Amino acid sequence: MKSILCLLGMCSSVVYAGETLVPMSAQQGMNVTIYNENRALIKDERRVNLSAGMNELAFQGVSANMMPQTALLKGVGLSTREQNFNFDLLTKEALLRKSVGQKVTVEYIDPATGKVNREVAEVLAYNNAKPVLKIGDKIETDYPGRVVFDSIPENLRAEPTLTVSAVADKAGTETVELDYLTTGLSWKSDYVAKLNADETKMNLNGFVTLTNHSGADYKKALLQLVAGDVNIVREYVERPRMVMAAKAVMADGAVLNTMTPEALTDFYIYTVPHKTDLLSNQTKQVALLSATDIDVHKTYELDRPFGVYDTEMKKMKPDIYVSFENSEKNKLGQPLPKGTIRLYKEDAKGNMQFVGEDRINHTADKEKVRLRIGTSFNLTVDMKRIAFRKLSEKTQMGTYEVVFKNGSDKATDVQLTLNFPDNFKLMEESLKGDRITSNTIKWIVPVPEKGETKLTYKVQY
Repeated sequence: MKSILCLLGMCSSVVYAGETLVPMSAQQGMNVTIYNENRALIKDERRVNLSAGMNELAFQGVSANMMPQTALLKGVGLSTREQNFNFDLLTKEALLRKSVGQKVTVEYIDPATGKVNREVAEVLAYNNAKPVLKIGDKIETDYPGRVVFDSIPENLRAEPTLTVSAVADKAGTETVELDYLTTGLSWKSDYVAKLNADETKMNLNGFVTLTNHSGADYKKALLQLVAGDVNIVREYVERPRMVMAAKAVMADGAVLNTMTPEALTDFYIYTVPHKTDLLSNQTKQVALLSATDIDVHKTYELDRPFGVYDTEMKKMKPDIYVSFENSEKNKLGQPLPKGTIRLYKEDAKGNMQFVGEDRINHTADKEKVRLRIGTSFNLTVDMKRIAFRKLSEKTQMGTYEVVFKNGSDKATDVQLTLNFPDNFKLMEESLKGDRITSNTIKWIVPVPEKGETKLTYKVQY
């Protein structure tokens, strides 16, 4: 008899009658292509001993989140007849569940004598992690000992396994390729930017963060990452994942072997320049890009969906934006996958400080990147109506005052954008603005250090 401890990890892999085991040790190559939508394409090459005619091949160590309907086995002179994905794993719970209605051996140590007592029991039920046993004429619901099994129930596997019935033209050892889609693998871009002292330049490092919750290890794999939103049919329902908390594996400070994007129809594919391990329940980072002395432009902007109002608004805070052009002229000029850019700047003592972050979408070459990193502490804007007159039943006129205050020791421009009613007329303005749409005006307002600026305008609407 084999004890449950043996069955759960101390015995060799289970091989069912007629099967040819294809273990991870037979692996010759691994290619993993990860998409943005929590999905990956696995290409797994292994050496297989084939017999002429029908072969039952058991591929161990495949992803626990495999989409079995996408599996494809390729090999010279090999044709597939049937395939089964076995994810009912060898656990204490599965052994008891599979043994309902069968006889097992139970044993316990007599505390008085130290003797091991053994009895034959029938497993009546297994619910809520507790077996119900029939021992002789008694029903036991909280047996104090352990259950011992004579054999492993059929279809229980030590790890997720794909079994393939395939016909080979001839006998021999061949390299075959197993391709399939899986969920549980994802990637995202993370960028770290360092602003210079006057905030006109920045250095940018990009990293790819890879996360593996697929239930399989991918060792010495060629990793490729597809940037772009590939359409996914949503009818497939994932099984519940058997995962643990991911542990972080951080890249070191040096940025080496960055990735060059390659066009793939309307998407871009990035290839990690070295083979790497991506283990189950692991997160790791790989360098994506590195660029220095990028020109940036910092602005303070206040956007309001109204240009006429009857209430006073005080101490509104302009948003802070940092913008740059993704172009070769500006030391970049390559597709930037969507992700989060985090900005840092040195303080007066030379210590790096976090100053804000924002997400970007997929950004093509020559597009502009615009990051909202927070709201201004030193700048405030007060708005109020100072005059109002009704010209007719449908027409009125208002005069408005906007006061910009600057509490810092540096003069600053504030961009104010206001939306007005349709068919409005701007009758007067103390500073010249730009009409950017039929009912939107933008003003660039200079505000002196430790001072204020007033903008007034009169509108008929």
